[in-house]
Amino acid sequence: MCGIAGYLGAFDEELLHKMSARIAHRGPDGQGTWVDNNAGFAHRRLSIIDLSKSAAQPMKSVNERYIVTFNGEIYNFKALAIDLVAKGYKFNNNSDTAILGPLYDAYGPEMLNKLSGIFAFSIFDTQTGKAFIARDHMGIKPLYYTYTEKGFVFASELKALLEVPQLNRNIDFEALFSYVTYLWCPGEPTLLKSVRKLLPGHYLVVDKNNPRNSTSQKWYNKPLPKLDIRSGKPQYKHSLTSDKLRHLLYDVVGEQMMSDVPLGSFLSGGVDSSAIVASMRKHTQQPIKTFCVEFKGNTMASEGFSEDITYAKMVAQRYKTHLTPVSVDSSCLQGLSEVVYTLDEPQADPAPLYVQAISKRAKEQGIKVLMSGTGGDDVFTGYRRHQAIATIAQLSFIPLSLRKIALGISESVIANKNLKRRIQKLRYLIDSDLESSLIKGFHYTQPTTLFNLLTDDLKHIFKHRGEDLLEKQVRQNRIHAPLNRALALEWEGFLPDHNLNYTDKMGMREGIEIRVPFLDPKVLNFAAHLPMNQKMQGHTTKYILKKAFEGKLPQDVLYRSKAGFGAPIREWITGDAESFVKDTLFSAKAVNRGLFSAAAVNKLFDDTKANKVDGAYTILSLLVIELWMQQFIDIK
Repeated sequence: MCGIAGYLGAFDEELLHKMSARIAHRGPDGQGTWVDNNAGFAHRRLSIIDLSKSAAQPMKSVNERYIVTFNGEIYNFKALAIDLVAKGYKFNNNSDTAILGPLYDAYGPEMLNKLSGIFAFSIFDTQTGKAFIARDHMGIKPLYYTYTEKGFVFASELKALLEVPQLNRNIDFEALFSYVTYLWCPGEPTLLKSVRKLLPGHYLVVDKNNPRNSTSQKWYNKPLPKLDIRSGKPQYKHSLTSDKLRHLLYDVVGEQMMSDVPLGSFLSGGVDSSAIVASMRKHTQQPIKTFCVEFKGNTMASEGFSEDITYAKMVAQRYKTHLTPVSVDSSCLQGLSEVVYTLDEPQADPAPLYVQAISKRAKEQGIKVLMSGTGGDDVFTGYRRHQAIATIAQLSFIPLSLRKIALGISESVIANKNLKRRIQKLRYLIDSDLESSLIKGFHYTQPTTLFNLLTDDLKHIFKHRGEDLLEKQVRQNRIHAPLNRALALEWEGFLPDHNLNYTDKMGMREGIEIRVPFLDPKVLNFAAHLPMNQKMQGHTTKYILKKAFEGKLPQDVLYRSKAGFGAPIREWITGDAESFVKDTLFSAKAVNRGLFSAAAVNKLFDDTKANKVDGAYTILSLLVIELWMQQFIDIK
């Protein structure tokens, strides 16, 4: 796991060193550069596989024809090495990086379909002057790029591109709307109009002599059930059982435990991380170090969450892990500015704070790799929006007007504010067709609320905005079940652009590699072909996963209510952190940006504090956008 950067074009070598310095946290174990006419590559190394100097990068390969700059891990590199040796290639077969040059030489872009791993890399061909730049199937490893009049520049993190003198820092206002609506931005755009993300499962071929004439290709297609030739309906595999899933996870976790350094695991006490820990125990009798967040100074129940630590202790006791509680409270918001800088994007979610806190504690205990349950919710269903979509589909025979009346009555008689909030969200979801409901499930800020917060200039842009990636994606796969269509949106947007972005960067900030077994292609393929009732039965989400670990995990863990990496964010921003929030949002500089109406934002804050509206995450999104502006726009 590392950090990479590079350019193709008429840039100064000094740029390479500056970009490398920006991402030094990603590689505390070493650094290197390679420069030639109109091409340069930089690498920051976090040593996980083959700790020797022979695995240093940028790495020359195949008689020095290729220059490889790689971030990630290739779990099946030893099997691939056997094939390459049989073909006559010579290389360091203890290094996963070392197989990439020969593999590309032998198979070209088709090499990507042979890789099992997490990666973003560049392979520069010194004979053709072209760079092959690829990102893994789910976007687990990040990659940003930009074009200027001098050429093409890429890096693991957007902040490195700030070192490009010619970088245009104009704001992409449509991306801004996405960051407020979803708390993240789907697809290629970033908040800088000139910078793009390489999409998951895609690659670029860039010619140093004509960088702008680059081509982007999709190499990975997300798995979906095959369609019956006669009926055109999806065909599910009823032979897929919970036992098969459990043994598949055992195998995948075992494969991903490959490491020459100590590893541990997140353990939230939810079914996903608990299943990972149970699977790890199948491959080692050594003590497993696990980590869980616990909250101080507040009541999680007030926000509709349960305390993770209670359930984590159950799993830790069963599998004899060394569990370290990591305490957090509202004071962690004071470090929000640093978090925003680390993420490169204004993601309004407290979860990155916890990933960093756990990664920091793991580092203190000598851990360099953490296993994570990330992706379990997105692969097998786990979010409340999945339950809502399933409910909407089941009740579609009832006229919309009657459904709205029933929910309105329910909302009026329920006193519990958390349940009332969920009913309000369900009313919002059902007040439209299915495709709109699928998109609305991701909304943290409703379009009307966002519109009212904007200044007049941005209101005009908002009215004429185009479709984002999710809005385009939702029209595809209409033949498939609503729940599978919802999961497809998770895979295309929420996972790579939100969840995986903060998982990678907050871990790498502390020099920790985070692995995600639920996103292994074999697991994805298994899940994609499951009948719907194996993913969700009634309102039981992740049904087959829970069945797979019955008898292996406590019932209280398997069937606890969905918790997530939540936080009492409403209590924080209108309580202990109120002064910090207001000082940031209503500073002269923030108001003068001309993005949001100070009067409208102030009203939203007051109404949220008075419990008249639920605007906490909208306020948080505005807060992190301003913190992002201060660091990515104001500082040159």
